[in-house]
Amino acid sequence: MGIATLEIDGLQIRLIDTADRIVFHAQHPEHSGSYEPDSLALWAKLIKPEMTVLDVGAYTGLYSIIAALRGAKVIALEPMPANFWRLRVNAARNKVKITTIPAAASDQEGSATLHYNPKVPLTTGASLEEGIAKHAEGLVVKCITIDSLGLQELGAMKIDVEWHEPCVLRGAVQTIERCRPVLLIETLDKEMRERVTRMLPAYSDAVILDTRNTLFTPK
Repeated sequence: MGIATLEIDGLQIRLIDTADRIVFHAQHPEHSGSYEPDSLALWAKLIKPEMTVLDVGAYTGLYSIIAALRGAKVIALEPMPANFWRLRVNAARNKVKITTIPAAASDQEGSATLHYNPKVPLTTGASLEEGIAKHAEGLVVKCITIDSLGLQELGAMKIDVEWHEPCVLRGAVQTIERCRPVLLIETLDKEMRERVTRMLPAYSDAVILDTRNTLFTPK
């Protein structure tokens, strides 16, 4: 099992590279160049020691590990079993503590079907949304709301859940109002970006990063 080392804003992050899509894109510039370089660099600069950070859709842990290496208290949600296992292994490889929750975030608690492409190992594209092309299989996963975590402090939250971001935000209304964290949200097209912006009237959409992510800061 190979190990890849990624350097983000002076941090050295070690990830198991076999089948990891983030490592694949970071190491194969002929496909898409480095993986979300602007988002990762800004995320690394945003995180402060002792800050509570929530990583929703953590995949194999890159954003979580960056935050933990910066000294943050990190909570990571990841519903895909293979990704969740890899997340925990990667955290151990980097000798950081991350509170990991094997669940998907949504606007209600219970269970739901997570749809995914079975032909992509360790897929980054799994979604609770139906009708996405190539999502030929699904598995039932636990769902929670962010508000159910009862967080009294939250400095930053990253949300990357493949078109399900509005549902995550609906389940996080109380937490966002109480804690006013910086939000880094995947917004895959203009319509989604506008929809998410309308849901966050107390926030400014500060910058679009890597064409697919939007940073929102409290006004």
